Amino acid sequence: MKKKQKIINPLWTIMKASTLQIVLMLIATAYGHAYTSEAQQLLSQKVSVKVEQKAIREVLAILEKNVDVKFVYSVQLLPADRKITLHMEDKQLSEVLEKMFQPDHISYKQIRNKIVLKKVDRTLSDFPEMAPISPVMAMTRVADRVLTGVVKDNTGEPLPGVSITVKGTTSGTSTDVEGKFSLSIPDNNVTLVFSFVGYIAQEIQPGAQTSLQIELKPDTKALEEVVVIGYGTVKRQDFTGSVSSLKMEGSSIALMPNMNALEALKGSLPGLNIGASNTAGGQPSVDVRGQNSINGSNDPLIVLDGVVFLGNLADINPNDIASFDVLKDATSAAAYGSRSANGVIAITTKRGKVGKPVITLNSSTGFQTWQNRPEMMRGEEWIKVVNARNKYAEGSTNWMKPGELANLAAGRETNWLDQVTQTGVIQTYQAAVSGASERVSYYMSTAYDKNKGIVIGDGFDRISLSGKVKTNITDWLEVGVDAGYSKRTYTGTDPLLQRSSNRNSAQPETRFAANINEAQTMSPYGVMYRDEAGNLEKYPYTQSAINPLWGVNDGTRSNQDVRLNYRLNSNAVVSVPWVEGLTYRVNLLYNTTSNESGNFTNERYYVQEGEGPNRYLPSTVQGFLTNANGVINTYGTKSYVFDNIINYKNAFGKHGIDVTLVATRDHQQYQLVASSGNNFAANGNTTLGMWGLHKATVQRVNQDANERSNIGYLARASYAFDDKYFLTGSYRRDGASVFGANNKWANFLAAGVAWKISSEEFLKSFAPLNNLKVKFSYGQNGNQGVAPFATLSTIANAASGGSRYEFSNTPGIINYGLYQDALGNAGLGWETTTSWNAGFESAWLNNRLFLDLDVYYGKTTDQIFVRNIPVMTGFKTIRTSMGQVNNRGVEITVRSVNLKSRDLSWNTSLTFWQNRNKLAKLYGEDNDGDGREDDDIANNLFIGQPLGTIFGYEQIGIVQVGDAEYIAQTGAAPGAPKYKDIDGQAGITPADRKVLGYAQENFRLNMSNTLTYKNFELYVMLTGTFGGGNRFLRSNQQAYMTAGTGRFNDNMTSKPYWTPENPSNVYPSAYFTGDGRFLGLQSRAFVRVQDVTLSYRLKPEWISKIRMNSAKLFVSARNLATFTKWEGGDPETGTTVRDNTFPVPTSYSIGANISF
Repeated sequence: MKKKQKIINPLWTIMKASTLQIVLMLIATAYGHAYTSEAQQLLSQKVSVKVEQKAIREVLAILEKNVDVKFVYSVQLLPADRKITLHMEDKQLSEVLEKMFQPDHISYKQIRNKIVLKKVDRTLSDFPEMAPISPVMAMTRVADRVLTGVVKDNTGEPLPGVSITVKGTTSGTSTDVEGKFSLSIPDNNVTLVFSFVGYIAQEIQPGAQTSLQIELKPDTKALEEVVVIGYGTVKRQDFTGSVSSLKMEGSSIALMPNMNALEALKGSLPGLNIGASNTAGGQPSVDVRGQNSINGSNDPLIVLDGVVFLGNLADINPNDIASFDVLKDATSAAAYGSRSANGVIAITTKRGKVGKPVITLNSSTGFQTWQNRPEMMRGEEWIKVVNARNKYAEGSTNWMKPGELANLAAGRETNWLDQVTQTGVIQTYQAAVSGASERVSYYMSTAYDKNKGIVIGDGFDRISLSGKVKTNITDWLEVGVDAGYSKRTYTGTDPLLQRSSNRNSAQPETRFAANINEAQTMSPYGVMYRDEAGNLEKYPYTQSAINPLWGVNDGTRSNQDVRLNYRLNSNAVVSVPWVEGLTYRVNLLYNTTSNESGNFTNERYYVQEGEGPNRYLPSTVQGFLTNANGVINTYGTKSYVFDNIINYKNAFGKHGIDVTLVATRDHQQYQLVASSGNNFAANGNTTLGMWGLHKATVQRVNQDANERSNIGYLARASYAFDDKYFLTGSYRRDGASVFGANNKWANFLAAGVAWKISSEEFLKSFAPLNNLKVKFSYGQNGNQGVAPFATLSTIANAASGGSRYEFSNTPGIINYGLYQDALGNAGLGWETTTSWNAGFESAWLNNRLFLDLDVYYGKTTDQIFVRNIPVMTGFKTIRTSMGQVNNRGVEITVRSVNLKSRDLSWNTSLTFWQNRNKLAKLYGEDNDGDGREDDDIANNLFIGQPLGTIFGYEQIGIVQVGDAEYIAQTGAAPGAPKYKDIDGQAGITPADRKVLGYAQENFRLNMSNTLTYKNFELYVMLTGTFGGGNRFLRSNQQAYMTAGTGRFNDNMTSKPYWTPENPSNVYPSAYFTGDGRFLGLQSRAFVRVQDVTLSYRLKPEWISKIRMNSAKLFVSARNLATFTKWEGGDPETGTTVRDNTFPVPTSYSIGANISF
């Protein structure tokens, strides 16, 4: 077998280049055509309007919906709240506007797909009753001076239609298509007000300046008015459910070098728990509102641009994401039925904006270090501790290896954590081009990300491409295509541990990297290298401890892990011309992964422990060819999602309705081919490594495959009355192939109500309150917490069951039969979560203070368990549905505008959430007859207690020399942990166990501050996970014990261990090796400086000469500091000494964002 080579076909290269050129030409042609033709047709479009006493702003909203146009105006100059009655049938849009604004002296001007409304400059002939201007007044007018300038948004794009008024007067103007303006002002003391819909108004005193450069920042409240829900969007004020949103574009969070999209969400949204990422390119854990399922998945559903995403988030470029919407309650998530019990994270990617093409370049580079690194013992202290552990004579060294003694004599010590770690490197590079005309929008990007981890051998890099094009072919047909490609490469991964239901996992379970565990147990006098050439010594000291770098970069092992992803999302939207507000949408998402991973361990890896260099001679190593082995896994998935969506949305006077009907189905296939080989003695060498498995004496090929299909139907209706009262109801019916034949279908209902109470007359006069909406929702969601074929009876080769038959007289010819190895359950079905959510959203003090509250409760029934059954059935276990977990919590969000002036602003966001779960029901058994359902102590499940309950013996100190009675009853030695005797019987027995605490945290509290001064912006995010009440505890024996690690001379962190002279009541003796009871519980509570970013936006006048729209320079840090009492590692991951979990890195980066 020849080593695989990549062959590049010249014809294929030419075809790719030609295709790209054709696509770019089509985009450019469509762009130019749409811009010229649509500019003439927009105002001439025919519309029909029939309204009775409706505010002008509401009429404009109706026109925007009917004509697909955006009106731009200043709320200070337009009488938006004036109510009008208008009956016009089949009239041009220009005629309707003239009729609407005839008494208001408002003019209109089309700029691309926007219509700018502004006040008409009045002349003297408009006011015949006024006297002629006096000479003095005329001289004053002549003395006015002209002020010019340009207004741009926070990305450097010019803003047309911005209203500029002289404060306290009616004088003013607006910006043109290029964002430029010219205005006469009477003197240098005037104040100019710049206002634009969707942006925060600014007041500027120009002084003696003759030209101004103004930047308007988006109004965060306005940006959040529309949120993504299942199969559509809705105005936030109309929404009855619970949703938290995060806008990425232009935010400081987007500047962080995020390797994974989830990292940007950490600490930003209440109820969303994002774990730590501690490996290169790793994907953190995530859950919404805690744990609902005991054995099933608790991961939320991911929706990408409105379509269920069956791929991996590691394949999505974080820089392509425009916003996140996290749907948390039953009403908001019920649209996705059987997959939404754990919440939904809806991701919206960036798209082109109307205007000239924009090129953006984003780049950052930085380094990573290990925070909260354990301090291992130095040599002298280590020798003292080893002697104390083993009760050797003080100062004894005769137990040391010759190499260790030589290093001791020479004063050479090794810090093994230094040897297995390095300064990590993190790099991100991205380029994108985007734009839009009246009919075509496009966004294309490419990115390269690289992360060299802080543990030697741990690495990740990713190449990603994406392209999005949407075109309005006619006034009633819109077609879009979104394509993506990514290639992820991991170093140090172990493909043997990828055989799970989630084969496309972004964070492998272990790696072929340096072993942190071994490094934290090494002798400081251990021998790192066996010769001057730098060849590693496999056994640095006694007790068979292997060098933590052995098999990493020494050529004894090799590995690869390459994962490819292709994504194609196409959609079409038909706006039915003869029914206003009726649309039909089709989504088709195809996603495929193609992955290849493998590893090889050659004969040199298996060198045996001993003395002298002969162990490494080729003649000696040759004897280990029988141990050499390798594997190559080729695996991948193919999936599709097909949605048909009908939506009807319209308003009738004070009534608004929104009806959605959906038929959807999806399918996913998985295939694996694993080729392995071992024993290369017959071949005589392993030169070809993993590509020479066909040379092995023992060769195996294993295959695995599964598939799953889902089908669903949804009906949802929303009703609004007078923009004050809102009602939503939905019904979803789902079918899933993974469930039993008797339980494949399930129904999910949900409903919600909301009341915008601040619009009532009795509250309108309450000045401090700007907005108050109360809401309540109730419904059901499902969880497909079962793998394909799990409900079926399965058969296996009888080789593993001992059923062998010899059908031949020839010895050694063996035939194996098949036997049933698992019992199916046709009734196995859905885990169902029934929940309610109540809360309010409010704004106060002229929209300077925002306060939101949500309280929720849910119960998840029919938990999926593997239960023991009587052996007379022929089987030991069966999967079944039983049990109930209750979940409740509270979430609070406070946002405030603390300072707001021309040059200085300060905003704060505070999020608090607390979640509690409880096991309400289990197996329904009462074997002891006490009238109470039995606990499952073996699996740590306790009725009426939270999941993750810690059950054991209560420690009350350390046994002292004088504890004669306790020593007599228990046989414990002085220096051992001392436990409380609860049942009063002699000795410590299982009856003395009790609930000691809980693994789940008490509450989470996060705070972010954004301080802006002129062109500088400082962003700081603090995250905190708190204990208290015996919560957020974990066993941490190594923080207390000095021995008991499995090898008598392991290195450990220094501790003031118990001795008769040092009668500690916290730390056991040095020779205490464990008793099966000692837990050493510690609190994992911590406060962390999560993210810090300092950025500076270059002034427009500096960069305009080189045709830049904007340029921002920044420095950032992540995991900057952690405050905790947890010992031995990171509290968030619960890392302890001698734990091979990789550390959570601290990252520092510098970068630039530029647009042209």
